[in-house]
Amino acid sequence: MDSHLTLITSDFTLEPLDYSSSYIPLREAVYQKLKTAILDGTLKPGQLLSENQIADKLSVSRTPVREAIRILETENLVTFLPGRKVVVTMPTLQDIHEVYEIRSIVEAEALRRITSSHPVIRQMEEAIERGEEYRMQGNLQKRGEMNTYFHLSIISALENQRVQQFIDSLHDTISRFRVYYLTLEWAVEREDEHKEIVSLIKQGNTEQAVTVLKKHLAISKENLVSVFTQK
Repeated sequence: MDSHLTLITSDFTLEPLDYSSSYIPLREAVYQKLKTAILDGTLKPGQLLSENQIADKLSVSRTPVREAIRILETENLVTFLPGRKVVVTMPTLQDIHEVYEIRSIVEAEALRRITSSHPVIRQMEEAIERGEEYRMQGNLQKRGEMNTYFHLSIISALENQRVQQFIDSLHDTISRFRVYYLTLEWAVEREDEHKEIVSLIKQGNTEQAVTVLKKHLAISKENLVSVFTQK
């Protein structure tokens, strides 16, 4: 965790957990609730958490909260501090550079496996179409999710479940910052780049598509680093 992270001790909002019709274990429901709150910015990096506080807000006992927090720790979304305190993890600049370096290498290799008739192209186009719809509705959070869907669709061409899960976890590391840099201008520019990548693949210009993809990821990294250094 970033040693310069400012701890947030103020209260936060979590709606009570609606578990009446759920068929998943309670700890899983609590875990999903907390993970969503971290990724959408409700629980910000540096936010101090307590089992009692979360249990009260979600109207559950402490046991599933404790179990959920342990799962979040394995995903590096929360960190335990001395004195049994728990805090929402802040990625470091090194984390950001490493995540994008890995993504650039893996996504480029995956893109090279997508031929002009590959079925994953339809998934990529769907991500673009749905992303545009969300942008026009002003829902930039959902638009950001479609950005992730586009890139995970590329990864799916590798047909490697372990790689897919690993890259998905990398997206979790950085996606919480979307709330800080998502703008309509950003969304339009990224959509245009996504469309160019798909168009080049359809034309059989794979290496040119890879070049556009790497530039696209480099720009995204620069935006994120800029936001990070201002926090």
